Amino acid sequence: MKLSTQKLKKLMNRRTMTLSAVALLLLAAVAANVIMNRSEQTAAAVSPNTLAVLAPSQEGSFFDVYRSERDSVRTQELAYLDAIVAQGADEATLSDAQKQKLNLVNCMESELNAENLIRSKGFREVIVSMHNGAVNVIVDADALSDEQVAQILDIVLRQTGQTAENIKVSTAQ
Repeated sequence: MKLSTQKLKKLMNRRTMTLSAVALLLLAAVAANVIMNRSEQTAAAVSPNTLAVLAPSQEGSFFDVYRSERDSVRTQELAYLDAIVAQGADEATLSDAQKQKLNLVNCMESELNAENLIRSKGFREVIVSMHNGAVNVIVDADALSDEQVAQILDIVLRQTGQTAENIKVSTAQ
């Protein structure tokens, strides 16, 4: 009986260490991304040529930056999960990593489908972001009518499978 308990403890220690290492790598990547973005924004504020990018008269810059950052973080997350799978961790850790990867890919697909369907309703720019059961929708509009919110909510409900309580619709203005 002691032998199996020792093996279980060893297995759990290895699993915990692997997941902790992945979490630390993910946090480091997010921190590096934030630091790099701050330094780029500081450089942009100094350069007169890049101030036009930050000016509110240029449409879509918020959406482009948001998409770029989201894609960068997602790429890093997928790379970390791929590293766990390639590392050859125990079966439970591999299974968990594969589930997380599948969940991430499903979120990405749902977000893209919802964004395209909302754009088809006449909005120039839209961001749909899913994380831990919460869905945020940001549209390029000065204000939204109740009918527009209902259209957006209907699309997001169908595409994500989330409940209305978990969905927030707002404007970027």
